[in-house]
Amino acid sequence: MSANSPHASLYEAFRDPVTHVDLQPVREGLANGSSTAFEFMDGDPGVVDFMAPSPASAADEANLKMYNDESSTEKYRNFLRWLFKTFEVDEDWFRADLLSRLAITDGMKVLVVGCGLGEDVALIQNDIGATGQVHAQDISKSMVKAARASIHAPNVCFSVSNALKLPYKSRYFDVVFHFGGINLFGDLKQAISELERVCKIGGRVVFGDEGIAPHLRGTEYADVLIHNNPLWALEAPMRELPSNADAVTLEYLLGNCFYLITFTPGEGFPKVNLDVPHVGARGGSARTRYYGRLEGVSVETKRKLLDAAQARGISMHDLLEQVIGAQLADAQPRSPQT
Repeated sequence: MSANSPHASLYEAFRDPVTHVDLQPVREGLANGSSTAFEFMDGDPGVVDFMAPSPASAADEANLKMYNDESSTEKYRNFLRWLFKTFEVDEDWFRADLLSRLAITDGMKVLVVGCGLGEDVALIQNDIGATGQVHAQDISKSMVKAARASIHAPNVCFSVSNALKLPYKSRYFDVVFHFGGINLFGDLKQAISELERVCKIGGRVVFGDEGIAPHLRGTEYADVLIHNNPLWALEAPMRELPSNADAVTLEYLLGNCFYLITFTPGEGFPKVNLDVPHVGARGGSARTRYYGRLEGVSVETKRKLLDAAQARGISMHDLLEQVIGAQLADAQPRSPQT
């Protein structure tokens, strides 16, 4: 049944959330070849439930209590109405403006983490065209069910899963997007690491949540809002970004009360040439100045070294290389003469 599903081509994105091994479609869902099977929610091949085999953390339990009961979707929608009225922003305009930062084009594969009621999923679907894919994830079955009720398309697939263990293939998506929940995920560094893991090298990760801009901290404006919602006291987690994050931007939205971070996963650390020589009396390069540091000498010796280097028309680095190299060569033990 699953092999003939209109979503079958989308199943290639899924992996076991713990082992990351491939999954194969079976009658009731997806399986990793052992005893672990991830069932379709309510028999719907467009929604895969990855939560059952994994124990929930304290943060997960708190989120499920907040977002997974019968009234959670109504409470969430009421919160959104309050939020946009408070900041006097039209919700449709805000969502369109926010998603414009994703730079989506036809044929892209996009993941929405923490999809909520699916408003952004529907908008993204319009941008990817018929050949693109949208995967939407949330820990709450209630949220996913509500989102799925309004979105039925062969290139959209949902998962009920944990954002700290995303059930997706590494380096699969062109764009990974999340807004409005990562502060509650329980482990910010791990959550951001997962966003980066499933995004292609050179792709785009965009995420954000509550956090008042630094220039407003300590003002009455900030104090009133933080008293209303303590999450606004949190700071943008720039220190938690992976070391390969490139083209990093940070901006603030909705009354400067929400941060938005964008970055591109790169190949390791940024490219840098540590061997470009410095021009001047000191000389050397970034590499030699760091890795070639020597024990300190007296101020008088350092002054003499500088004077001697200037007299020879070379840098202190080059003179040290010559003098120390010559001394070490003379100090080498010589082979006994026969």
